[in-house]
Amino acid sequence: MLKKIESHDKTLFLTFDDGPDSDYTPAVLDVLACYGVPATFFCIGSQVEKHPGVVREIRELGHTVGNHTWSHPYLTKVTEAELIDEIVRTATAIENILGLRPKLMRPPYGDVNGNVLKLVWDLGCHVVMWDVDSVDWSGIKGPRIVSNVIPYLQSGSILLHHSAGQAFGTPEALPYIIETARKMGYCFASISEHIGVQVYE
Repeated sequence: MLKKIESHDKTLFLTFDDGPDSDYTPAVLDVLACYGVPATFFCIGSQVEKHPGVVREIRELGHTVGNHTWSHPYLTKVTEAELIDEIVRTATAIENILGLRPKLMRPPYGDVNGNVLKLVWDLGCHVVMWDVDSVDWSGIKGPRIVSNVIPYLQSGSILLHHSAGQAFGTPEALPYIIETARKMGYCFASISEHIGVQVYE
């Protein structure tokens, strides 16, 4: 289970959960393109099915697509069969669009235990968590999101943001986060380039 990436060169890793959608995900993609910053999008399967074009755009713009389950349940509260279905169904939906089956997986709410981790591992997936939480899912505005992120940055930090739901402050906050982090000497990179494992099969 990965919460932070070993790094000695002030590298940060942006991640976005709960998309894709037709509003905030494209807005986030526009900001990332403007600044030339890569990210990982942990997508919900039911949303993937609704917005296949956005999934393609995420990949075409050079970002990584990961698995965030089909319906966003607490994985410690579902049966083993339900957990497997949540992950496999989402992986298949993404594969049907991209021709690639994601191996990076983020549990909704970060809700895991030993059994969940074993089942995810047995499915050939790698769990990616985070160490900096923007709390943008709560509907807070851009300045508050920035203040939840900037003071807590460390080399190798994995930043948790959202690109759907109540994350309307995220597209506003991102430019400030990126610009401020860069002024502090940080750079942004893709998780896929720094963890030494295949992110698709």
